[in-house]
Amino acid sequence: MLDENITAELAERGIVTDTFRRLAPDKKEMIYRAAIGLFGKFGYDGLSVDQLCREAAISKGSFFQYFPSKSHLLEFAVLMFDDFLGKWMAELKGNETAVLARERLLYLYQALMVNSKSYPDQERFFLFVTRGLEHAAVRLEGIDLERHFNEYIAKIIRRGEETGEIRGDFDVELTAHLTSLIIEGLVRRRYLVGRLPPRETGEYLISFLFDGIKA
Repeated sequence: MLDENITAELAERGIVTDTFRRLAPDKKEMIYRAAIGLFGKFGYDGLSVDQLCREAAISKGSFFQYFPSKSHLLEFAVLMFDDFLGKWMAELKGNETAVLARERLLYLYQALMVNSKSYPDQERFFLFVTRGLEHAAVRLEGIDLERHFNEYIAKIIRRGEETGEIRGDFDVELTAHLTSLIIEGLVRRRYLVGRLPPRETGEYLISFLFDGIKA
């Protein structure tokens, strides 16, 4: 279920209305899930309010009682999704038992692969916000969904450099950035194409990274 504290904050900021804030939690959740599913599938310009209303089982009149506009709906969906990603990453870190950087990166990659296949709506929405939103007719400032993964990878790389597993004569931040791009590219290729065996791809990831940056 959506975090009611965040919903209340968004109501105060005018992103959602107080009428929306007072909806039953399951109703708010239904609208949120419809939004991320449809935005991920059709993009911003391709999604009509009528489509959203049909999917969420609300009237068009109700929609405008809940959101000032479609762009406010998108901002609501992105901020709620950002909260979901933050909590998911925290859970992932809490369950991690690996010590070596290569094992930690492989663990993250495998978790991303499982999540992308298990939750395709979330995966499509993430790709839309991080790759497709720049082509839409709306701009959301100050939102970076990728920071959750990038910050985690940067910590792994820094620790690997401290322990000598990763060479220290390269800029740590640049190494972390390039590592993030490689992992993201492999996950997207596997998700969109689906022709790469998961184990073989994971082994490729580790070999590619550590053959190039190992001391």
